[in-house]
Amino acid sequence: YNLHFCKGEYFRVAGNKSGLVKCLVYPVPQKAGLGIHTVPDLQGQLKLGPNIFYVDEIDYNVDPDHKQEFYESAKKYLPFIEIDDLSPDMAGMRSKLQGPGEEVKDFVICSEEDKGYPGFINLIGIESPGLTSSPAIARYVKDIFEKRN
Repeated sequence: YNLHFCKGEYFRVAGNKSGLVKCLVYPVPQKAGLGIHTVPDLQGQLKLGPNIFYVDEIDYNVDPDHKQEFYESAKKYLPFIEIDDLSPDMAGMRSKLQGPGEEVKDFVICSEEDKGYPGFINLIGIESPGLTSSPAIARYVKDIFEKRN
């Protein structure tokens, strides 16, 4: 499997405006992700993110130069946002099966027994719908496991 690192950054919305949105708000989806959307956190603060771009190595730093990108995206659906309301917050890494410019590839769930790894079930490239579909994925993995025993 050939995995490619993608990075997603988040910017925090200033406290005085953070409480104006208490739910997820999504823009029209982008080709490589869901687009920069609102993300209320467990402390009641509001984040925007993630953006998405391919990287060659794991790095959890947020580039402050991406503030303009976040502002322009959020301004379309949060008209009260000003650029000075945003500050770098956190970043995450995820792997994708497709590389830059390649067609989107679906995730992989398979036993690797035929490759010499008995008992190993691979779950690769599961993106955002993976959390929503985790009960179904768990049943599928259980079925694979039970069929080999």
